[in-house]
Amino acid sequence: LAIRIATIFDSKGVKQAEKDVKNLQSAVKKLAGAAGIGLSAKAVVDFGKKAAKAFMEDEKAASRLAMAVKNLGLGFETPRIEKFISQLSAMSGITDDVLRPAMQSLLQTTGSVTKSQELLNQAIDISRGSGVDYETVVNDLSMAYVGNTKGLRKYALGLSQAELKTMSFADVQSKFAATFKGSNAAYLDTYAGKFELINTAVGEASEKIGGA
Repeated sequence: LAIRIATIFDSKGVKQAEKDVKNLQSAVKKLAGAAGIGLSAKAVVDFGKKAAKAFMEDEKAASRLAMAVKNLGLGFETPRIEKFISQLSAMSGITDDVLRPAMQSLLQTTGSVTKSQELLNQAIDISRGSGVDYETVVNDLSMAYVGNTKGLRKYALGLSQAELKTMSFADVQSKFAATFKGSNAAYLDTYAGKFELINTAVGEASEKIGGA
């Protein structure tokens, strides 16, 4: 049995790769310098590894959401959904890796892109106003949408369990709106809120660099 192995060394490709790496290092160092951060060569390499990993995780989450949307017969809505998630993340400070599974959960519950977007927006106000984490709020809204209102007691809406059971979901939404509307805007006006917006923007930029 004869096995022939041929290898071709392309120095042009290597030189181009070296040039690309140097350009990336230069760009990252300039960005860090503008922020008053000193980065060593090792720090640049470590940043590159983390950014690449973040990009791959983000890509997997986007792929899962796209497949779920396709399976619901709404594949044509994927670009609009991704644009909505990107805009919502930028205006709320909630990362897209949190928003995507939340969107997927609501889509699988409601079957409606418009309704899911509405609930994602409302969940932000509820989370900011109640202190309950965003994923839990989305899950509670999903359960309430199909008639299970047990999880709503934690929000202190001034309603008994019996009242919650007999209310329509539209009435539940109205009660939430009356209680928590404007909470996200108020939060983003605080130092913590502004810092969260910056952190989210930096994270998104890092993912883009990781993809590159």
